[in-house]
Amino acid sequence: MEGRDVAHSTVTLAQMIWPDMAGRAGFAHGGEIMKLMDGAAGVAAVKHCHRDSVTARVEGINFYQPIRVYDFVTINSCLTFVGRSSMEVLVEVWAENIARETKVRALTAYFIMVAVDETGRPAEVPPLIVTTDREKALWEQGKRRYQACKSDILAGDDSYKVCRE
Repeated sequence: MEGRDVAHSTVTLAQMIWPDMAGRAGFAHGGEIMKLMDGAAGVAAVKHCHRDSVTARVEGINFYQPIRVYDFVTINSCLTFVGRSSMEVLVEVWAENIARETKVRALTAYFIMVAVDETGRPAEVPPLIVTTDREKALWEQGKRRYQACKSDILAGDDSYKVCRE
């Protein structure tokens, strides 16, 4: 199977935060932002493997800054590591106050996506070609997370079943 580079599946989505996406205090609901992140991760995964993909796990979600109503959010997603059927996708969310011309990194997370075939079973994905120093560093970090996940399974912790490949 021919590999694909990181740029092949990199995705940027953007969305204005509307009042119906927020609470009374004017801050976006975390679930609304996570839904946008999941969508960006899913598109990146499908672009990489050219198959349906499902979210298997979300790791390391970090909320750095609040997102307010009428902020313009940009969601960037890129693959960082692939296994046999799983793909790790780094998702970063940036919040921009257009009137003030300020932009901050608001959230990050790693989404583990699994490619599935027509019957819903895990399907093999193409290798990921990494070329830049950043891509190589992210690959090594992703590989360590993947191996730790597999070690947990071998130790009897079945909460990480997604790592079985």
